[in-house]
Amino acid sequence: MKNTNVYRISKILGLVRHVVGVKFIDFKEDFDALDYPMAPKKGSWCYLVRTAMDGQIFKADENSITCDYSKYALGLSKPDTTISEGRSYHFCGLYESNAIAKNITKTMRYPEHSIAGVVVGPLEMMEDADVVIICDNAEVMMRIMQGYGYKYGNPENLSFFGNQAMCADLTSKPYSNNDINISMFCKGTRQYGRFDSGELGAAFPISMFDNIAEGIIKTMNVVSYNDEKRKILDSLDNEDDLGVEIKFNCTYGQGLIEHDTAAYRKRK
Repeated sequence: MKNTNVYRISKILGLVRHVVGVKFIDFKEDFDALDYPMAPKKGSWCYLVRTAMDGQIFKADENSITCDYSKYALGLSKPDTTISEGRSYHFCGLYESNAIAKNITKTMRYPEHSIAGVVVGPLEMMEDADVVIICDNAEVMMRIMQGYGYKYGNPENLSFFGNQAMCADLTSKPYSNNDINISMFCKGTRQYGRFDSGELGAAFPISMFDNIAEGIIKTMNVVSYNDEKRKILDSLDNEDDLGVEIKFNCTYGQGLIEHDTAAYRKRK
């Protein structure tokens, strides 16, 4: 469905893993009818998303996911009120008080919906998705935020605190807030998702994908240096694959100097 823009941003950003889509399936009848295999192995949501990033598409239900807190964040099961109020997180020592823990769990945005399961896989292999997830290094996150800023301006709903990264930061929050979110990851995501110490994640609702992709493409020439542009150009199947010309010897720094010099001259 989004193949062209998936290809374009993968080349511009130099992504090492697939862009992933997540689709919530409301009813068991519809879930059972989907022509996708079940998750190849049970595991945490972090593990399943990483499996999708490695190129597999599949469906998963409550029995496929081994982490209870992931199930709460996805809407596969409902937490006890002591959990949704944060008392379990205070009890285990992550937060200093029940009040702080309640504030944390409130911002996790556990959805009110009850679903039968999810489909997760490379976005280019999906007909539809609700949320898009991209994980890579900090510079890739910078470029995603620049693409977002180009179309939407300042992000108003960023929320992350090193806990429930893949399920809350990168799934329930962008879906519930209908906005982009960034995650610094958590220990579970780094371990079970097999991400290294320098990787981060970004996620946003599918409705933003094409606009963010356009922002990444439109800012490529002014953000990337010549060596980066040559690398992008060499990776393309055809020179016009990006839909824009790759222009050398131009950056936004040069543009700022040109603008400011002209502005100061006119002021005088």
